[in-house]
Amino acid sequence: MNFKLLSLIAFTTILAACSGKPANTAGNTANQENGKICTYEKVTGTKIGTRVCRSPEQMKEEKVAADRAMKTLNRGQARGSN
Repeated sequence: MNFKLLSLIAFTTILAACSGKPANTAGNTANQENGKICTYEKVTGTKIGTRVCRSPEQMKEEKVAADRAMKTLNRGQARGSN
């Protein structure tokens, strides 16, 4: 009986440790070596985050491109609603 209980506790502990998130998933981490900012991003179809590092310039370019795409989509919807 003791062996079964101990095995159950050990298995539960190992399982709980495996389901945790990588450290610092909530925020950004600055990489001091090359000035890049790293984040964990979830990929569609998986629960495991992927670490992605970008320079501040790359992040700004992506934001500008995303804003431009949204403006284009919004203009298309406005024209289509008439």
